[in-house]
Amino acid sequence: MLEILLILGVMVYIVWKLDSHHFEQVQALWRNDSGEAESARVQESLPRPRLAIEGTQRPFIRNKQFVKGFGVNPGAVQDMRVYACMGRFEQFPDSMQSFLRDLHDAGSALGSGIMELLFHGRRLGAGEAVYFALVQSGTEPRVVTFIDRLRLS
Repeated sequence: MLEILLILGVMVYIVWKLDSHHFEQVQALWRNDSGEAESARVQESLPRPRLAIEGTQRPFIRNKQFVKGFGVNPGAVQDMRVYACMGRFEQFPDSMQSFLRDLHDAGSALGSGIMELLFHGRRLGAGEAVYFALVQSGTEPRVVTFIDRLRLS
């Protein structure tokens, strides 16, 4: 009889130890899952950054693959604006001129078209536009600009 009680006591002890170890593992997993879910919820609740550039409009472009031609990852584009007024750079509004110069100085003017517009007297013709794209690169987004054909939809 004593042997049966001893065996039963050992079995209860083993089950209790296994159960507490299992409980700790489940708690650790739950903490990790809830931490990941919380960070995902915080990311979703943060508003997406948007560009606000005077004199531009937001194109409704479904396929942003054309930005690959300027070395921009289409998946990293968060927002886009377009400026489509024909004419020379000197005819652009002062705020647009200074913004384009600032982007050039920061190394964010992409392609030969924007360089020709800024420095060689190129006109922005019919069917062309200056694009501004908010691109996620690294930890902070940056704005890049380039000239391409006008796409509004």
